[in-house]
Amino acid sequence: MKILMLNPFLWPHHGGTEKHVWEVSKRLAKSHDVTILTAKLEGTKRREEKEGVNIIRTPCWVLKDLPKPLPPPIPLMLRQSEDLKGAAKKADLLHGHNRFFYGLEPAGVAKKYEKKLCWTLHNARPKGIDLATDFWGQAFDDTMGKALLNQCDGVLGVSRNTLDITLPDNFKGVKSVAYNGVDHSLFRPHKSGVKEALEFDKMVLCVARMVKQKGLDYLIDAMAGVDATLVLVGRGPEEKDLKRRAKKKGAKVFFVTRELGDNTLSDYYAACDVFALPSLWEPFGMVLTEAMASGKPVVGTKVGGIPEVVSEGKDGFLAEPKNPEALRRKICFLLDNPKKAKRMGEAGRRKALKQFTWDNTAKAYMKLYERIEE
Repeated sequence: MKILMLNPFLWPHHGGTEKHVWEVSKRLAKSHDVTILTAKLEGTKRREEKEGVNIIRTPCWVLKDLPKPLPPPIPLMLRQSEDLKGAAKKADLLHGHNRFFYGLEPAGVAKKYEKKLCWTLHNARPKGIDLATDFWGQAFDDTMGKALLNQCDGVLGVSRNTLDITLPDNFKGVKSVAYNGVDHSLFRPHKSGVKEALEFDKMVLCVARMVKQKGLDYLIDAMAGVDATLVLVGRGPEEKDLKRRAKKKGAKVFFVTRELGDNTLSDYYAACDVFALPSLWEPFGMVLTEAMASGKPVVGTKVGGIPEVVSEGKDGFLAEPKNPEALRRKICFLLDNPKKAKRMGEAGRRKALKQFTWDNTAKAYMKLYERIEE
């Protein structure tokens, strides 16, 4: 089968969707002809082959300073239609990964050249982010998003919740879940020395983009009065406000806003006592599985796909969103009960090894393709 993957970005751009597309594509390429069509970023080649995957990059300008609710960055590709049509002619199946970016164009191309069309929903229907994002995101899904998905032969979601709240009620294609995986050899329990270098006694870690939907202000409020340091790794438009909030609340927060490579990031996971993700909206929560693979107990919120990742009381805890006191109780319990925390971290590692693997993710793709060919 000749598969054409569509995603606006690929490395060197770092993100959960980009990681998902690459890990799945290189596994599918072991038995299929896989091409990724993406944006040509600075320092990359127009065409290349890597680990059996053909990569075609369309020249672009990257737009970074955009008004809400548009999430920067966005690549502007003047030759996008030309490259899409050229690559689609040679493919048997088109598989998209960002409905907000592509709109209806892949559906039109797939229909014109009589190709199968599939989509992976990495982002659920926007709800609980902010008024502008919720309004425009839902307006898109009620119109163009609905029209796109109803023309798909198959749709995958990174969680069951993502499928349930995003797919149109009258969707007639094949649907299934393809959970994100994690690199267990990279994210693993090990001695890192990060906590000692920072001279922290107890360390709570959060890795997240500094945007409203991550609920980081509630986590900072929760850490006020807690005898531990919150290490917040990420960047984003809320950075200044979060730093002011931490100072105002008297919470011990250490901000890491430089870009970290995966090896360094794995050292931060390995060093923490507890990992927390206080999201208000979260289709999956890849950082939770990275923390679990690192053998750490996690605290998440009861939103989106997080309850499908975290088993309450077994490998972590779930708190109500927007509730600093609930977050504080869960975090403090784990900090005050290190033996229990260790057992929960070990359970999380076992779950990650069994359930959240990129091989499992790729198998979900293959099963989808087989079903739409029946």
